[in-house]
Amino acid sequence: MPESHKAENARRKKQNIAAGIGDESGRLPPRIKADAKMAKCILCQAELKITKTNTELKQHSENKHGKTIDVCFPGAEAISAEMKNSIAGGKKGKEAKAGSGKASKKATKENLDDLLMAGMAGGPGAKKKKGKK
Repeated sequence: MPESHKAENARRKKQNIAAGIGDESGRLPPRIKADAKMAKCILCQAELKITKTNTELKQHSENKHGKTIDVCFPGAEAISAEMKNSIAGGKKGKEAKAGSGKASKKATKENLDDLLMAGMAGGPGAKKKKGKK
């Protein structure tokens, strides 16, 4: 009989306690993300979050002050470039799947064409329906 989730979690906690991992009850600490990097506008002291693309910072500096991001938030571009480089190594989600790109799209399209042609041909044992008599 398969193990229930409750039993599986209890077994995992016992293993953690035996290995000395986690707290006294065997629970692992949650994964903690790094604190968001914030930048302050030199002109108006508004504090905004630095992201990979810095869209908010660019919009703020261009729309509110009519200046570039380097004038309002010095060093923000360097920090965002650092973020891009650190994330580039570990692809997640759809990007991590093997065979992504134009080659797999072409192969998928060819497979769909083959399926469509097989369906149109009728295949073995296909019967045509007759209308009302």
